[in-house]
Amino acid sequence: MGEFLLDEVGLARMSHVSLEVADLERARAFYRDVFGFQIVLDQELAGPEFETVTGVAGAESKLVRGLVAGNSVVQLFWHSWREPVAPEDQRTLMSFEVRDASGAHERLSAQGVPCNSAPVEFGNSWAFVIQDPDGHPIEIIEWKPDAAPYRASASARQP
Repeated sequence: MGEFLLDEVGLARMSHVSLEVADLERARAFYRDVFGFQIVLDQELAGPEFETVTGVAGAESKLVRGLVAGNSVVQLFWHSWREPVAPEDQRTLMSFEVRDASGAHERLSAQGVPCNSAPVEFGNSWAFVIQDPDGHPIEIIEWKPDAAPYRASASARQP
């Protein structure tokens, strides 16, 4: 057996993040204007097969998949068959790394994007949070030059 459950089947990387939105065009504009969202797929989902998958007669969804920050994939979903999650019930946090958190905060604020605070120092980083139009929290983070945020320490690798 490998080091972890999916090791032997070739776990490669996280594929994408999917967000349910109330207004697809509003969300598309936000992710385009703030993160440079480049659409790679725009698709409507409906019909007998989709109704079988969802278990809902007449179910329809729209999916827009796009690239942000190079090759990170974000999918925006709108559904006719269920209500979106209320902003206060959002449980997902996306985080985007920038080279200048203060500059990012200034640019976002100047364009009217609400920021929860100015960048705050957290040990090896500076970060603040914005929200998309559907209330999904999005962290903007700048790692300090000596930070190694994606390297597991020897003690973290021990069972």
